[in-house]
Amino acid sequence: MVLSNAVKPRSTTILVDLGGIFMHPQVENKLEARDSTLSLRRIMSTSVWMSYECGRLSEQECFAKLAEEYHFQASDLAEMILKLRKTITYDQAVASSFKEVKRTGTRIFLVSNISKEDYAALRESWDDDFWSIFDGVFTSSALGVRKPSLRFYRHVLRVTRAVPHQTFFVDDRPENVLAALSVGMRGTFETAKLYSTLTNFIGDPVARGLAFLRRQKGVFPTTTQHNETIAENYAPLLILEVSLVNLKCPPRLWNFFSGDPKYTSDTYPEDLDTTSLGLLTIPLDPAIVHSILDEMHDYIDEDGNVQAYFDHSRPRVDAVISLNVLTLFHKYGRSHELPGTMEWIYSILLNRAYINGTRYYPNAEWFLYYMTRLLGVSSDLTLKERFEPPLRTRVAERVGANGDAFCLGMRVLACNYLGIENHPDRQKLVDMQLEDGGWEASCMYLFPGAKREVGNRGTSSAFAVKALEDWAER
Repeated sequence: MVLSNAVKPRSTTILVDLGGIFMHPQVENKLEARDSTLSLRRIMSTSVWMSYECGRLSEQECFAKLAEEYHFQASDLAEMILKLRKTITYDQAVASSFKEVKRTGTRIFLVSNISKEDYAALRESWDDDFWSIFDGVFTSSALGVRKPSLRFYRHVLRVTRAVPHQTFFVDDRPENVLAALSVGMRGTFETAKLYSTLTNFIGDPVARGLAFLRRQKGVFPTTTQHNETIAENYAPLLILEVSLVNLKCPPRLWNFFSGDPKYTSDTYPEDLDTTSLGLLTIPLDPAIVHSILDEMHDYIDEDGNVQAYFDHSRPRVDAVISLNVLTLFHKYGRSHELPGTMEWIYSILLNRAYINGTRYYPNAEWFLYYMTRLLGVSSDLTLKERFEPPLRTRVAERVGANGDAFCLGMRVLACNYLGIENHPDRQKLVDMQLEDGGWEASCMYLFPGAKREVGNRGTSSAFAVKALEDWAER
């Protein structure tokens, strides 16, 4: 082991393997045995080679034992290993990524199953620029034990004084990563997006997310899965509710589209959903709001449920829209005027009718998150006593379920409101953060007729930041 002096515990530590990460040796090279050929990979997986990597056998003893057991010439193996040592190079791009990580003050230690002879050859042939990446090196030959033995990990944690849950382990072998996770570390064997993974581990997700949102200066385009842009108001209103965005407020009713309508008729009516969100986010004079609530009464169907549009020729009912409108009525003390909608929403909650999403909203989290908004806005104690217990149960059921970034943001926000611990989804949300600090444009709502899925990076990012920020403040 090589370790810098006066090691002090820091907030984050990375332990990284050598083979499969920094170097990619040709282990499929073949040796001629008595009746067949034998790959170097197979040789390196034998108990004899493992004893060699732990320093229990010399190089000569190892080669001789393997030659005897597998019926090849020991000199052939020695020649193959010598050639490998002379030609092996390290991955410059991967090394550069770890240098960037090191500049943040994160400690990085190399942890490798390697013989003392192979390690000595690498130290001699690779430049100091590579070795300067590491605050220390732990090898199986120096410790006398190999990964995935738990003794290896516990020794490294003890000597480096690293805190397991603040330590990230990188190795190309799943069994080695599993062992690291079992002692409390985090880790991965997926190397395709390694720099992004490490950045998410060492960075502050909230600070990075806020920086992304500020760089956009309030401009967050909404796009379909085909990268078609839509000028609309709903996503900006959602962003404004939890963060910052540039938005022009209409004098009275809101329309989903802020520009030309797409995937629908050329003339698109104002709708109760966007209007409710707009009035909840940017309040108008109460007299105007009450006049709008009066008008909404003209768009209640025979079941007592509110319609989606201020247009009788478009009779549409959507549970999430109804819940949004109900929230507006609660905010202005008029919830008693929508008893049919209230009962329908309650039955949807009890019977999990929201589980597959709705006509316009594709996942369960829309309904559950909007339900927490209703409870947060309402001053009706009877409503809270009735709705909160089943809502708590339903939200807890969703912990750990599949979901994209926007979905997880809403789920974590709902859990935060209800005081439900949800570390798994919070961690998944952190892991989804992109290198620029934002999150991907997840599917938010649907244009069912045109088969369009609509997302917005700003909305996903704003909800993720708010969810993580609220969680940290709990």
